[in-house]
Amino acid sequence: VHQPTDKLDANYRVCYSVYMEERKDLKYWITLSTHTNLGVKAFLKLQNISKDMEEIWNTPIEKLRDKGLGDVVIKAISELHQTKNPDEELKKVNKLGIKVMTVLDKGYPHLLKEIPDPPAVLYVRGELLASDDLSVAVVGSRDYTYYGRQALEKLVPALVDSGVTIVSGLALGIDSYAHREALKNPKGRTVAVLPVGVDRVYPACHKGLAQEIISRGGAIISEFPLGTSSLPSNFPIRNRIIAGMSLATLVIEANIKSGSFITAKAALDYNREVLAVPGSIFSSKSEGTNNLIKMGAKMVTSTQDIFDELNIDTKKQEDVVKNIIADSKEEEQILSVLDREKAEYVDKIAKLVNIDISVINSTLVMMEMKGKVKNIGGNLYIRR
Repeated sequence: VHQPTDKLDANYRVCYSVYMEERKDLKYWITLSTHTNLGVKAFLKLQNISKDMEEIWNTPIEKLRDKGLGDVVIKAISELHQTKNPDEELKKVNKLGIKVMTVLDKGYPHLLKEIPDPPAVLYVRGELLASDDLSVAVVGSRDYTYYGRQALEKLVPALVDSGVTIVSGLALGIDSYAHREALKNPKGRTVAVLPVGVDRVYPACHKGLAQEIISRGGAIISEFPLGTSSLPSNFPIRNRIIAGMSLATLVIEANIKSGSFITAKAALDYNREVLAVPGSIFSSKSEGTNNLIKMGAKMVTSTQDIFDELNIDTKKQEDVVKNIIADSKEEEQILSVLDREKAEYVDKIAKLVNIDISVINSTLVMMEMKGKVKNIGGNLYIRR
């Protein structure tokens, strides 16, 4: 279980406290999401009755039945009333520094909200940014080949250089290498979508990688409540999120029955681009990708193929990346007094924006992790 110990996690707690103030009914969303029979479809029915989950929670069961809820949903809510305390559920996520966002919140990933079955609740360790709308899912075989690894190392770096967020599933093989390739770039961003609760890591051998993703300003996310283990049924549910929050899904290697093929199918269902690396006709690991190309997926042999398919002008994208967006009022004030040519001392920044120097220091640490500013030594900072 992740225990917040460093400055980064302390900041998550602060952000989370602010977030709680914005949504008064958050603890009811969290509590309702803990029941396995209250999935996406059930939450849509609840939202048709009321967008306020506190009102749902406090409505007598018989009245909910009168409003058209079925027996399965009614029974689930009734069981939660007997077994769960919303205040305690909120304390659990708060204690671990985990952010929780609902599909109704502004910070919810824009692309994911567009799909027909977006998760009602997302649990987040780390940080999701508006810039993550420019993202590509990179998936592939757990039992990858040397060719697959070479293809990934050829294609992913240029995507990351252009400000594209890499989304994958933290799985063994191609998925984990996609995350690692993104992290090789000091400005690289990557998001891992888990088939378990975010208080766990699956597979467990990737705990270090998960923490590195978080510490570098990325995110580990899941729609599964805390304590959820890796059930086989969780993986296709997870895979739809990978596809749903990405502009395109790039399949490096896959056999016909692999999870990567399921992710690609979800992307097609959501009218998102599917990209595939061609492979040997003698390799089972390329059977899935070759088949995807037959079905109409874009054949990818260079990063430019991806840029062309997504209509990304790389020069224009470089300019967009340089146009850094502030994530808080403090960041906005700091960016207003920094430029890329002249460095400023921390104490001078504090005086210019009239903010306590301890707040400036913690904010600058976060901004450097996000690639927005750079410490050039001696407490001197410039804008990226």
